Amino acid sequence: MKLHYLLAGCVAATLAFTGCGSDSSSDTSIDREDVSSSSSSIEAQSSSSKKESSSSEKKEEPDGVRAATLDDLSRNMLLDIDGHNVHMVAGSKKGMFSFWVVDTGEVVVVSDFEGGVISIDEDNSATSIINKLDDKYFLAKMAKGMTIKFTVDSDTLLYSVDKGKAKAVQVEQIPAGNTYISKYDDMVGKKITCKSGDTTDVYRFYDGRYTMESSAGKKTLLLVGGYADIHRGKLILVPEYFSDNVMSLYMYVVSSSFDLDIRGCSSEKFKIAKVKEADLADNWYSYDKDLKLDWTFVLQDDGTFNLEGRSNEPEQKKAGLWSLYGDVLLMRAESCLDPKSCETIVMGNIEDFEKGKGFTFKHSSGEVPPMPTEWVLQKYED
Repeated sequence: MKLHYLLAGCVAATLAFTGCGSDSSSDTSIDREDVSSSSSSIEAQSSSSKKESSSSEKKEEPDGVRAATLDDLSRNMLLDIDGHNVHMVAGSKKGMFSFWVVDTGEVVVVSDFEGGVISIDEDNSATSIINKLDDKYFLAKMAKGMTIKFTVDSDTLLYSVDKGKAKAVQVEQIPAGNTYISKYDDMVGKKITCKSGDTTDVYRFYDGRYTMESSAGKKTLLLVGGYADIHRGKLILVPEYFSDNVMSLYMYVVSSSFDLDIRGCSSEKFKIAKVKEADLADNWYSYDKDLKLDWTFVLQDDGTFNLEGRSNEPEQKKAGLWSLYGDVLLMRAESCLDPKSCETIVMGNIEDFEKGKGFTFKHSSGEVPPMPTEWVLQKYED
């Protein structure tokens, strides 16, 4: 799984779900033919660039000591950091970690945990401060920069902060909820629909990821894709891809009937047809007979893409980032041939996928000329 580390803008001051904008493309400017930079007006671009791993490089440990892996972590742990009791949650171990100070707030981080390290900084963390205690300033300090390294000495899990003295991790036991969902595995394959007035929000949950489509009638207001997990009885959503301004962090209590914060939401199961990113990463081709356009769609294994439709010259061209959530492909443009008409986010389902042959991409794009839905593997001369 590729992890992107820049989190969304509009830092959460409250935990209520609300977008910071309306139209899915009106407030976003994209560079013309320049993949290396983006001038999006979104306050923080969650998927506008690929960062290096948030973890440090592996280093040799003393004899008998090794770097911890995700398997060594417990779901809930207690750390002593600068004299504060910090409740750390690894959750379902899909790349999201959170650090809680009771009655104060939390810091949420996306990390690959390479080398047993979680490096926290302003680019890969989101915070929610709910109480103005002294601990507030500790959490703010933590979010700005802190490195926590986990090692295993014999059978003991240890941690050290900013290369300080190693301490033993304490395991916490958190009671499971009887009236709410406390395990993210129960969310996978769930579609939750929440209505408020003319607006309908539809959430779909995948393995460590989620998508959300907000609409009013036939008009799409917002498309979002990001990380999801349940920590300490709270569903945490961290946007990675988004078509308009969003908050950096959302939290909900999910009732046993899969309602979100008692909003009167309905739920149903849906089938996830898993497609491997490694299989989808290839060079694809399509031909538009009506417009007489040759289309190429290159999905790189580093998470970047290039899309071009041309006759004698390019009619449509864009480049950016892509991710696969189950069978849902999300694309974020960082450069376009025509920035004024370019859609920042395209999201859709991969159907009838055959490795090395082709697939159908039922997507949200309404651009002209239209991106094809039928793709086959690009052929080359022998």
